[in-house]
Amino acid sequence: MANWRCGALVIARDEEKTIENCLKSLRNQTIKLFLTVVNDGSIDKTREFASSFANVVVDLPRHEKSWAGQPYLARVFNAGFHVLEKEHIDFILISGADATYPSNYVEEIIGKMESENAVLASGIAEGETSRSLSPRGAGRVINAEWFRELGFRYPENYGFEAYIVYKAVSQGRRVIVFTDLRFKLSRKTKFSKKKLYLWGKGMKALNYWWLYAFGRAFVIGLRNPVNGYEILRGYLSKVSQQYDDVKDFVSKFQKKMFLKRLWEVFAL
Repeated sequence: MANWRCGALVIARDEEKTIENCLKSLRNQTIKLFLTVVNDGSIDKTREFASSFANVVVDLPRHEKSWAGQPYLARVFNAGFHVLEKEHIDFILISGADATYPSNYVEEIIGKMESENAVLASGIAEGETSRSLSPRGAGRVINAEWFRELGFRYPENYGFEAYIVYKAVSQGRRVIVFTDLRFKLSRKTKFSKKKLYLWGKGMKALNYWWLYAFGRAFVIGLRNPVNGYEILRGYLSKVSQQYDDVKDFVSKFQKKMFLKRLWEVFAL
């Protein structure tokens, strides 16, 4: 095992029912982690549990409305990144408080990233699926040296988690989902109408190719027409800014992937 210095960032808001198991699983990793928890204004016992396991707990003021899907959520992650940047770590695991990991998760994923020369990767949450270029937000591991090139922070804009994926790919860096590495979530991922609308706004900020965006909305709408409508409504809305450094790449990349998929279908 290489002498990797690794950190873990857990963001938590009123997670007293789940955070203890999450943090225990991180403390039991075969690689020692510098564990940072960002307590996002919790009013339950989240901080009490976090302080029993974490090296550092960052306490943020309470905001009554959820920031899920909003640009403001980047502030919560960045508060933790600010701590980890000073620790001169090599890799960062990012997690929500509802996830638990097998003891070899971090060691295995970093080993695979090293062998594949990847800067960003994740496993898969049990019972969920993931596309090959879509590492999850939870269970995501980032190469810290590369992340420093981006300022060691998430941009405060819609779709910030997807942004660093496209940023890596635009630089010719490898991004991978390792389907043989799995972890558990204590609650199934759910998408409210608001979250889907904000997801659409993230697609707009990233300048998704219109046919790709409409196609995703259509596929989701086949299962739930309201959900498809909300994504499309978000995509067609205005955003204050787009990601100037990747917006041209994103649309061109999606056109390329779309044409490749068509070729694969018709080649059969």
